[in-house]
Amino acid sequence: MSSQVTEKKVRAPDVTPELLEEITKYVQRARVVTPQSLALKYDIRVSVAKRLLRRFEKEGLVVYVDGNSKLRIYRGAKA
Repeated sequence: MSSQVTEKKVRAPDVTPELLEEITKYVQRARVVTPQSLALKYDIRVSVAKRLLRRFEKEGLVVYVDGNSKLRIYRGAKA
């Protein structure tokens, strides 16, 4: 048996203004965006990505496509 220790990655709990601007540009043109894909791409927590996507939906930057309580799928408004 291998006794490898896996390190748990700690993602950023908050978003800097520069990162927020970069995420906003990406999300507007994306064909498909999920909170999980956004969290992986920008190394943020999934809960933060969910909040951002809900905020972007209210602002009209993304459109809710489909999903359920565990997974929500969005697309960019300009996509």
